[in-house]
Amino acid sequence: MPSYMKMGDVRALTYSELARWWEVDFDVLVTTAIAEATGPIHPSASEALHSDAWTERWADALYAGAGELASSVERMTYTCDTRLAKVRRQSGAVQERMGEVNALLKARQQDQGWEMLPEHLKDARLMALAILAKHYREEADQLFTEELGRQGLPTHPPLYGTGYRNVMDAIEDATKRGLIDTPASPGIHALLAAPPHKITHLAAGDVTDQQERVADLRHPLLLRPWASALEHLRDRHCELAGIPAQFTISLSTLNMRELRAESSEDAWDVINRRRFIRALAQRWRECQMLIRQLGRTVAQVSEDLRRPWYEASWAAREELGQRHAEQMHALVVAFAPYCEAETTRIRRGALPGRTRGPLVRELRQALADGCWRALLDPTAHPDATAE
Repeated sequence: MPSYMKMGDVRALTYSELARWWEVDFDVLVTTAIAEATGPIHPSASEALHSDAWTERWADALYAGAGELASSVERMTYTCDTRLAKVRRQSGAVQERMGEVNALLKARQQDQGWEMLPEHLKDARLMALAILAKHYREEADQLFTEELGRQGLPTHPPLYGTGYRNVMDAIEDATKRGLIDTPASPGIHALLAAPPHKITHLAAGDVTDQQERVADLRHPLLLRPWASALEHLRDRHCELAGIPAQFTISLSTLNMRELRAESSEDAWDVINRRRFIRALAQRWRECQMLIRQLGRTVAQVSEDLRRPWYEASWAAREELGQRHAEQMHALVVAFAPYCEAETTRIRRGALPGRTRGPLVRELRQALADGCWRALLDPTAHPDATAE
């Protein structure tokens, strides 16, 4: 933390005064998070922390602050520091606030997950068109080809045929294609070619000192080796500390009687290693947060690139739905119990994947068997309740 930025300082600052520091100095954000958890801060700063733009980083800052305060409690208990009671209260307040913000973050991520669902999974009419397109595949394909010709689009959209095993593959491919605006400097290329132990050394230094953060480790092409280095450091240091290998700030309570029986040098080794393990957990959390954020960015970029082909596909399906209007109507009726009143919008939570899959298979089978008119019977599908 900068010597000029203490909790008393951040309490008096507005968001406009703090924003530039939050962007460039994580310690200032941590200090603000601790200040907010333990007392009042400027309303504009509090409002900003609660905003979509900052909530995830706020939660990360609280996690870092909780880990640092837990280590301070251990250090002060060992040295019988007179500030222990105050720091213990701060630690409890930050832990409590962290739980609240994590719950808020989880709720927002669920909302984002719903918003990011493809539109055809949130609208009964679009779902019905998708089912029809699978049932009348050849006709749908022909209509799609004709629509592409009318719009002057090639057969396949950008990135056609690309398959990724995981989100890191997608992030790295998008970065190399220039779809993410983060050019790789010569230093990044040098690190990519370096042996793993060099990345591990950089990651260890990054964990040890907040003011010596290695920005290159946060580059999209280095997130995978950074994560591997953090896992290696976790395994090594947790083994030396005699604790399970996991990323967590919630370590088992130190036995102070046993600690004081050791030499001073050995006791401080224990305390400092536990502090390192907690800081390591924060870096892991930060790494995973960056991966999630970039994964969302890649998904949106890919969606934007393919949008003209999606629109052509749905235009073709609209034509298909008009050609088979009765079947289309029957399918929409089958989805009605899951929709908002007098609309075709699926109610949030009313049709999760474990329910949607079997229902879609049932409807496709009804088309295949020719018994789709039974879907018009309102008693065929009991009302669905939101989950």
